[in-house]
Order: sequence, then structure tokens, then C-alpha cells
Amino acid sequence: MVMVEVKCPICGGEKVSKCGKTENGEQRYICNAIECSARTFRIDYRYEGSKPGIEEKIIAMAANASGIRDTARVLRVSTDKVMDTLKKRKISSAPSI
Repeated sequence: MVMVEVKCPICGGEKVSKCGKTENGEQRYICNAIECSARTFRIDYRYEGSKPGIEEKIIAMAANASGIRDTARVLRVSTDKVMDTLKKRKISSAPSI
């Protein structure tokens, strides 16, 4: 039997317990640390857009004038994920007055 050490992707804590399975049968975990804001997470993600930190990469690429299709191709996510992230963060290129 192989033991896999699971750490929270938000706080890095080791107080993690199992929290059911996804629709695909993958194991879901939850962080039990009081100061952590993580809900549930998985170790392996099938879709790149679900991985932690991908939204920050989308925002950084948009700030560096990368297009929607270019960002989607480089990060291997859908254009809908890029658009939803940019709409949610309300990134605009026009300076505020």
C-alpha cells in the first residue's frame, strides 16, 4: 500500500481529510485548518481551467495584452473560461479617471 501525503493547495497545511468523491469517481479532500479558506479540492484535475492559480495567469496575460484566443491556447483552457475570468475580474484596458 502506498501512502500519499496530501497538502492543502491554499495554506499548505497537512490537516486534510477525505470529503467524498466527484461525479467521475475522483477523491475529494477538505482542509481542516481553522485559518484556511479552502473548501474542497482534488489532487488531480482533468481540466486545466480548474487548477488553482489559473485565473491569476489569465489576468496576468490579459494585462500583458495577450488576446483571448492566445491565452486559451497557451494555458490549454477554453475561451469561455478566459472570458468568464475576465468578466468576473472586470479587467479593462482603459485608465480610470
